[in-house]
Amino acid sequence: MLVLVTPYTLLYFVNELFFHGILDKVHYLFFELIFVLAFRKVLGIPDLTERFFPSTPIHIQAIESVQPLKTHLANTNPARVDIVKATSEISCGGAVTLDSIEKLTVKSTQERQGIESTTTTATTKNEPTPLPPSPFAKELGAMEKKFFDYYNNTEIWEKAYEQTSPSLIQVYQFKGRPMCYKTIAVMDNTAAVVFDTLCDLDARSSWDPMCVEARVVEQVSNPPGTTVQYIRTKAVWPTASRDTVVLGTVRDLGDGRLFAVNSSFEHEAVPERVNEKIVRMQTAVAGHIITSEPDAPNKCRLVQILDADIKGWIPEKVIQMVSTKAVPDGIRNVNKSIPSISPYMESKILSAAEVANRTLTGIENPEQQSNEDSLGSNNETPEIQRNQTKQDQAIHELRKRRDSTSITLSVLSDRLRAVESEIGIGRSSEKRHRSCERRKSQQQGDKGQGSGSKALEKKKTESASAFGVFWEGLKETFGFGASSSSGSPSSTTSSKANKVLVAVIVVAVLGSTAAARFRRR
Repeated sequence: MLVLVTPYTLLYFVNELFFHGILDKVHYLFFELIFVLAFRKVLGIPDLTERFFPSTPIHIQAIESVQPLKTHLANTNPARVDIVKATSEISCGGAVTLDSIEKLTVKSTQERQGIESTTTTATTKNEPTPLPPSPFAKELGAMEKKFFDYYNNTEIWEKAYEQTSPSLIQVYQFKGRPMCYKTIAVMDNTAAVVFDTLCDLDARSSWDPMCVEARVVEQVSNPPGTTVQYIRTKAVWPTASRDTVVLGTVRDLGDGRLFAVNSSFEHEAVPERVNEKIVRMQTAVAGHIITSEPDAPNKCRLVQILDADIKGWIPEKVIQMVSTKAVPDGIRNVNKSIPSISPYMESKILSAAEVANRTLTGIENPEQQSNEDSLGSNNETPEIQRNQTKQDQAIHELRKRRDSTSITLSVLSDRLRAVESEIGIGRSSEKRHRSCERRKSQQQGDKGQGSGSKALEKKKTESASAFGVFWEGLKETFGFGASSSSGSPSSTTSSKANKVLVAVIVVAVLGSTAAARFRRR
């Protein structure tokens, strides 16, 4: 920096001391350039071109705005702005140095990593939303554990009944608990058909000889396929009828095994029926696992487990009857009914639970959802779009019909005026209508009197005698007959008075006339 600040003094001193000569301006300039170029690296003197072509990039902010890409992956990627800045720096810097290339490489790598992380985030967003924890998770976990403890243990069971023909039925009993059974049977249809038949509570009384009532109390949404059930058994003398309320669930274990399990559960909608002398028993665990038979395509193997505390005293004969007759009879009844059902491989109950599970997680069709998200489209399925199109068309048709048949207020007012002018009424027609009504009522009130006058006129024309005319005139004058049509008490009283008055007048006239005639004789 000292050479550049005071070049003339230093260079002149060197020239005078070593070269003993005088330099003109041109030679002085060349000497300075040679000195600087030769000893720049040794003495650490900066390059003169650094002022015009700096190696350090100058940060210049672009005036035009950055347009977002049309893909949803880059809109939230901050590395994209760094790429634009790095390009501006290199283009404005003039000389592309090794440091700039390294920075660009690092930023490009970071940008690619940002896109990959953004893609991973977007893919994660497309994944099904995990189910919220079930309020019955603890109960369901406990009953499944108890079921599989019984299912996997082969040492605690003693055979109580066996049938080998026409199909295998084996009933095992756990001697430590009187009402604890394990049943193994070969069923005459596919696993899906048998599973749906055993899980159908509405049809249970048709094949279970001990069941008199079975129904679903409540459908539980989480987890899907979970229900609260009520089951009542018949009374076997000398014992009373038993009932139980259980919480049950169904599940596909994923290895070809269809699984259903339930256990006792208290529900406020189904209290104990003490007044009906029905005993509420406790079901520790009950359920079954069904698997397909590998050698028979339309056959399956059923493993059923029941562990219940039926409460109260039960005779040994009743327990023996359940293990040797009721349970095998139930299996036989199922085997008699299922051959009439067409075989199918997918359980309808489990399929409905799977649909409910997808609805709960917010995904109707995972494959279609991922395809639509990758294309940046909305989440509506084609079926929903078709239904929406049909609804829009129907609404359009209704609006079209309404517009074609609708009458505006102005048109309606014009039509009203035309009708009013045609029938000779104006805006005061309401008042006129009221006055007409009053006149009609008055006319109806005077109808009786008018009818009397008409009758009088008729009688006058028919009767030529003076006495008849005189008599009718008297009745008309005193209201006889005119007020007889009225039904009120006052009118009845006045009518009687008029009759008496007319009778007195008639008697007086006739009496005087008769007396005069009598005297003439």
